[in-house]
Amino acid sequence: MLLEQLIEKAEQEPEYDWDSYYRWRFSTLAGREVTGSTFWVCKKCLTVNMTFLPARYGKCRLCELIHLPHEMK
Repeated sequence: MLLEQLIEKAEQEPEYDWDSYYRWRFSTLAGREVTGSTFWVCKKCLTVNMTFLPARYGKCRLCELIHLPHEMK
């Protein structure tokens, strides 16, 4: 029964539109329209980072390890 409920919940639309929220929040903080951004997790220290697109690479804000775009997924 619990598994069925989890499957039904996964098939539903998300309760919140986090992409729109973060686009609005960072646009407000930057004072301009921020359209391209992506969130990724550092594989070394598991820190959540953000990169504005188009970026050639991302740099972890905690351990400063450089990640290439194909690694930022």
